[in-house]
Amino acid sequence: MAATGGVAFGLGAPPDGITWLIWLGFAPLVWAAMQLADRSWRTRFVVGWIGGLGVGMVGFPWIAELLVTFADAPLPLAGLGLFAFAAWTAVPYGIWCASLDGRARTGVRAWLWPAVSWVGLATVWPAVFPYTPVIGLAEVPQWLQAAELFGVPACDAQVVLCGALLAHTLVVSEPRARALRIAIALAIPLGSYGLGALRMDAVDREAESAPRVRFGIVQPNVPLMAFDPTDRALRLWAMSYEAERDGAHVVVWPEAGAFPFHTFRPMTHDFDDPGRRVLQAHRLPTIFGAASILRGDRWEYNTVYAMQADGRVTGSFDKTILVPLGEYIPIVDPDWAIDLIPTMSHNQAGDAPARFVIEPVSGTPVPAPFAVGPLVCYEDIFPGFAREVAAQDGGIEAFVNVTIDTWFGDTAEPWEHLALAQWRSVEHRIPMVRSVAAGPSTVIDHAGRIQAVLDVRAPTPSQAIDPERLVVDVALPRNTAAAPTIFARGGWMFAWLCVAATAAVYVHALWRRRRPGGA
Repeated sequence: MAATGGVAFGLGAPPDGITWLIWLGFAPLVWAAMQLADRSWRTRFVVGWIGGLGVGMVGFPWIAELLVTFADAPLPLAGLGLFAFAAWTAVPYGIWCASLDGRARTGVRAWLWPAVSWVGLATVWPAVFPYTPVIGLAEVPQWLQAAELFGVPACDAQVVLCGALLAHTLVVSEPRARALRIAIALAIPLGSYGLGALRMDAVDREAESAPRVRFGIVQPNVPLMAFDPTDRALRLWAMSYEAERDGAHVVVWPEAGAFPFHTFRPMTHDFDDPGRRVLQAHRLPTIFGAASILRGDRWEYNTVYAMQADGRVTGSFDKTILVPLGEYIPIVDPDWAIDLIPTMSHNQAGDAPARFVIEPVSGTPVPAPFAVGPLVCYEDIFPGFAREVAAQDGGIEAFVNVTIDTWFGDTAEPWEHLALAQWRSVEHRIPMVRSVAAGPSTVIDHAGRIQAVLDVRAPTPSQAIDPERLVVDVALPRNTAAAPTIFARGGWMFAWLCVAATAAVYVHALWRRRRPGGA
């Protein structure tokens, strides 16, 4: 029974998940914990852990595909890798179920403790790829709107509360009490949807008079392991030229790796060499990723630049949150590790967020400079870092994310990455423009909706796919410094209040267990 909860979360995950199943996901876990109230905490942990396995096994099958495709792992070993990921992901579900001892089946604690304790555990549980089991709610943006108040934990808490109430209907014998719980449980998703729709309508009205910038987003569809720099550059140049013809005001290219040339730090102007020039075929402000390095250094930075239409580089940002093992070598000396295994890679990390001020070309309908906050690759799934970007002096009007998700091919991962990014736009009520090397390049509006998107492609060196572009008018309804959301003002602390409350209950329970005569 408990396992059906994790499976429900997995089936609700993008793309094209069965979204309503997410609202049922916690109910089997809470019910199982109550049925095992008189058993040991170890038993409840194991049952909860089994229930959580479905989240990873069903929701993240691309882990195995990644290992087969790029690590050349045999299928059994790839399956073992997926299981290891799912097993780690399931641990907080086990801890959480162990904490639901069933002693409180009535009153406020019976309803609120599951939600508070889940948010507390999920906030501190270490994960290489931060996620939420309610990720599939992104496909129904009305259910994301509570994130403007307290972030993703607000959405988590609603789903847990709904599940806890549904579970209690199975153990309450009195008909009126059961009916009341069912009514409240149903009211949560319905009310969340209705209130979300009202809030989206309100912010849409605010955006009607907002300035609009036409972004030209380039998706070059460059295959991994493509070593022809001319072809890679031509793809970027051709789509930038077409975007300018379509009336774009600013162009965005993907993460370092799509642009085939390295840069030396500091980069202050476009290349003199026409064969390397960024503004080879267009004359618009351009945000682009490129590897950068100090002369004489061994390790590169994963950098994003802001180049104005005259070729001046007026901003740069170095990726701050690097992927362990994929982008940097933790713990051991990287020189020693790479000398031992030359196929490994190591980059330098940036140390601070950045703010790019884009200067419109004279004669365009964009009357004044505007500011954007760059995010590289999976930095857009870290709410804390995005909050730092939005909180910079002067604020920003949009996030710009540059990404290469080609490693994962045409799997669920790029869509799950996109879904997690949608929360950032709701949390700060600003759009996000995402240039992804082989899709899905996207514009997310201020309400977390997908305004425009290009599909995920799976190019290979032997099967080329033509480059693509999105040219989209994007409303910039607010500046994050002038009009911060409740989340930005302090609502993000909700998760840490849940951490504190959960820790206090755990410490109190441990103290009672250890004192003489404790139970």
